[in-house]
Amino acid sequence: MLTSFATLKPRNFFSTAIAVAAAALLGACGSGHSHHYPPPPPDPAPGVIYDVAPLIDDPAALIRVTSTGINEYDMVAGIIFKPSGPSRAFLHNGARLIDLGDFGGASAQAFGINRCGHVAGWALGPSRDIPQAFRYDGALHRLAPPGPFSQARAVSDCDKVTGIATFGGAAHAYQYDGVLHDLGTLGGARSEGLDINVSGMVAGTSEAAGTLHAFLYDSASGPALHDLGTLGGARSYARALNDAGQVVGGSDNLDGKLHAYRYDGGAMHDLGTLGGDFSEAVEINAAGLVVGSSSPTGIGSTHGFMHDGALMHDIGTLGGNYSEAVAINADGVVVGSSNLPGAGGERAVSWTLAGALVDLNDHLYAADPGLRLTHALAINNKGSIVAVSNHGLVLLKVRH
Repeated sequence: MLTSFATLKPRNFFSTAIAVAAAALLGACGSGHSHHYPPPPPDPAPGVIYDVAPLIDDPAALIRVTSTGINEYDMVAGIIFKPSGPSRAFLHNGARLIDLGDFGGASAQAFGINRCGHVAGWALGPSRDIPQAFRYDGALHRLAPPGPFSQARAVSDCDKVTGIATFGGAAHAYQYDGVLHDLGTLGGARSEGLDINVSGMVAGTSEAAGTLHAFLYDSASGPALHDLGTLGGARSYARALNDAGQVVGGSDNLDGKLHAYRYDGGAMHDLGTLGGDFSEAVEINAAGLVVGSSSPTGIGSTHGFMHDGALMHDIGTLGGNYSEAVAINADGVVVGSSNLPGAGGERAVSWTLAGALVDLNDHLYAADPGLRLTHALAINNKGSIVAVSNHGLVLLKVRH
């Protein structure tokens, strides 16, 4: 059941001022009574300020929202994992929380949402052990015949879907446009589509000669998957795709180290690291700005990064040894999380190239003093941010 945070109301500064003035007057007149009024909550730090809207008020639930789990209308889709019981796919349509249901089994999961509010994911059927891919548009629609295994991982603004499904006994990537199209593999037994753009291009990963390679499918260039290759090592994989057909992910280099890459112009480009041995790209925006995580020099943990096409920028930390960057919008606003020094715990953060790493907890308008945002999960082009808190899932809306 959804509830609201009772203290998410703007402060009444006028009434507060009257109360303070009255107390001072009574004291000056020798009222004989001592009045102590608590100070108002501190104003947020300078910069972008957010109103907080509760989406799922359940501190005990584990909630997952991917970077593509919010659309431009602040609709949010994802997965709720309860302490006991099955996972459930949800959609918050801006007014209420909707359980997307299932196909007769107990579990369902949602991974992406498009501008129309249509959601892609999977749900169990009566057998309770075989996922079935779906697209939700007010009702749950199977993408494949009942029975064989299938999952949906992403949905485009044109309602095309990609994921993995069983074709002739083998699990292959597919593109769905009203019909399920088998995209095949790069020579191995298995492939999976992970992201799809407005043109229907699909990025994913396939078995190839005993290893894994990232692929790009573009119907305009033929029916076969295009092998993106590697950075000189054995394996590569895809994580995200933009509408320009640029792909990002991770690949082994000649030394066997995992590095982030951007694929464009027919080539895979090594994005380097922040000085250590490791980097991985997880998301890319329309302008080709890439975010992910990398190991800095001499530090045993990872920092989030943003790559602008020429340089990898360290987003830093909030004083601890760790940060991550998981999503970026069209304006280059990066969101993720970082830890505080010592046992201070994790906090949801944002970062821009023109600014510094920001603890989003310091930029909330009239929020409950007990609220703590721990992870920012997704951001849309309006700047609205989906975040996990100690109260559950919340949406941060830019205050104008």
